[in-house]
Amino acid sequence: MSLPHALLGLINYHPATGYDLKTAFNTSIHFFWNATLPQIYRTLKQMEADGWVTSTVEHQEGKPSRRIYAVTATGRSEFKRWLAEPPETAELRNPMLVKIFFGNQMSREQFTQQLRRWLEFHQGMLARLEKEIAPVIGHYSKLTGAAEDAYYWGLTLDFGKRHAQMVIGWCGRLLRARRPAQGGG
Repeated sequence: MSLPHALLGLINYHPATGYDLKTAFNTSIHFFWNATLPQIYRTLKQMEADGWVTSTVEHQEGKPSRRIYAVTATGRSEFKRWLAEPPETAELRNPMLVKIFFGNQMSREQFTQQLRRWLEFHQGMLARLEKEIAPVIGHYSKLTGAAEDAYYWGLTLDFGKRHAQMVIGWCGRLLRARRPAQGGG
């Protein structure tokens, strides 16, 4: 996925600062795409150089000035072009699965500990999706002009929840299963 295109999509809703965009990541698409604040600012600078966004400085009394980014017609065209092209092939890189693959090189205790950590991470992710993200989408689904977007946001929420549930179930089955004696230990 392209960070500039994710930013274009978010800024397309309304002009935003880099900090606003980081907050939007944390409250919306964080569970399937994330970016650090330095990555966001670096990318916004390049997007402005490319003519995809413009920025204005808003001076605030008693606070630092804010740079607010807005999508240009060129940026909107680029975003629409990107949306229309076939999706990139997902690149699966999962360090936990590499550890599982080499599980026989760990002691049973290490293997079990790794599975429990992964299980707990996904339980936390599922809880966050249900407690933090679902209510936000529910709220926006009732607002004029946002209901259509909220439907699609809900689709990504459903995928995230199903993925977390699958990993939770998979880890649970492995933790309950009897494994052969392991080496490595």
